[in-house]
Order: sequence, then C-alpha cells, then structure tokens
Amino acid sequence: MLVVTLSCAVVAYGKENPEATVSYEKAVKQLKSGDLSIDFKALRVNCSQSKYSCRGDSDVKKELTNLLNTDKFDEALEEVNKALDKTFVDIDLHYMAFIANMESGHKDKAEFHRSMIRGLLDSIQENKKGRSTDDAFEVINVNEEYVFLNFSNMRVKSQSLLEKAGHSYDVIVCTDMALCANNSETPDCR
Repeated sequence: MLVVTLSCAVVAYGKENPEATVSYEKAVKQLKSGDLSIDFKALRVNCSQSKYSCRGDSDVKKELTNLLNTDKFDEALEEVNKALDKTFVDIDLHYMAFIANMESGHKDKAEFHRSMIRGLLDSIQENKKGRSTDDAFEVINVNEEYVFLNFSNMRVKSQSLLEKAGHSYDVIVCTDMALCANNSETPDCR
C-alpha cells in the first residue's frame, strides 16, 4: 500500500486574478503554437486563479466517451477541441483528444496531446513522493487529484482530511495496481 498525500494549491488572490488570467492565456497560446517549453505547474496554478475553468464539463466528457466508444472519432475531435478551448488544463480532455487523433490518423496531433498529458501529470508529481505533508503532490482541484491517481495506476482504498499549518491535505491510502498485475493474490489486489 502507498499513502498519497495531496494538497490543493493555495489560491491567495482567488478566481479572476487578472495577472493569472494573462499568464494563463499567454501559456495556452504558446502551447497551441506547438511550443511545449512552458512551466506546466504555473499553467495549472494560473488557471486555478484565472477567470477560466480548470475542469471540463462532466456531461461533455460523457458525450465524448460515448463518441469514442462508438468509433465516431471525427465528431469526438470536433467536440473535444471545443471543450479544450474552454478548459485547456483538463487531463481527461487531452486523453480523449489523444485517442480521437490516434484513431483518426492524426499522429502529430495525438503526440501533442500525449505531451500535454505528460507535462500536466509531471507538474503534479514534481519529483515528490507524496508520502507526507512536506512532500505532498499539489493539485488544483479534486478532479485533478483523482485523474492523477488513475493515470498513476492507483486504486483508492481510503481517504481522510488532514489540517496542518493552515493547509488542508487529502491523505489517500492507495494500492499500486501495477504491483498487483504480478501478484493478484495480495489482499489489497483483490
């Protein structure tokens, strides 16, 4: 078992910070031009403090999942691109864009979304282990927390809230499902 501690990024100014909005818009423009040499953590934090949403609409994600599951990749591409225009830091949306582009034969665009996923996920982990409050992963919302755990192949066993030094932390006990692939008889893997 692994204990993963995540803390929501501190938002001192709150939503609609004009400086964060400008920085976020500039970084998104740079990314859309194909230049991936940005600070992905700053992108996520600026989004959380900007006028923009950081989480894609759940109904849109359900619709996209349905389109992908029924092999309607061109329609999925159209819809996911609209969703990304509104919510560029949503990892799930980039994953759906990756799948739709791969299945449509747009390998370069698919690779862009793979790089976005990797950049966003790496900016959460940042050489941290997530085993203590001093080494906590920083997420900008609860959805990002669970997406990170899912992409990390972790199954949540339990969760609790910890308050420490004015910060709130989710303490999540997880099972690393990659380890379970080799030993499904371990009690945590059943």
